[in-house]
Amino acid sequence: MSVIVEALERELKLYRAKLRNYQVKLSEYERKYKMSSSEFLKLFEEGKLGDEEDYFLWWSYLKALEKVKEKIREIENEVQKLQRIR
Repeated sequence: MSVIVEALERELKLYRAKLRNYQVKLSEYERKYKMSSSEFLKLFEEGKLGDEEDYFLWWSYLKALEKVKEKIREIENEVQKLQRIR
């Protein structure tokens, strides 16, 4: 395995750990407020929820989760490309 692929695999592990961390945080908010994250996001973005600090944290974890998922897809695609070249 090339050094580049190994480095990308390490990055993937780090991003997957971040992903699990965000998923745990989101589950905690879902239990606390008895609604799914998608339901929360809809209501929050429509301005139907208050200005609780938790809501802003929940929203930020959702946005961070999206970015981490996107980064994981990018790295996985790059690894696949590099492995096909070999």
